[in-house]
Amino acid sequence: MKDGDSCRKPGCDGQYWWSRGCGAAVCDACDDHAGLCRCFCGWSASGGNGYRELVQMGEQIEEDY
Repeated sequence: MKDGDSCRKPGCDGQYWWSRGCGAAVCDACDDHAGLCRCFCGWSASGGNGYRELVQMGEQIEEDY
């Protein structure tokens, strides 16, 4: 995925751009994180809290991001 690639989410006209905060390609229109189901920034494809979901799955996330 490169900066400026079209969003893969159906019906979205946005583009993916690299986010230094997440370490992922994030759509500038719908906030989709390319290739991820959830992210430590709090985004989740399910609409829930991605950070909380990761912690519940047993991931250990450093607090200083």
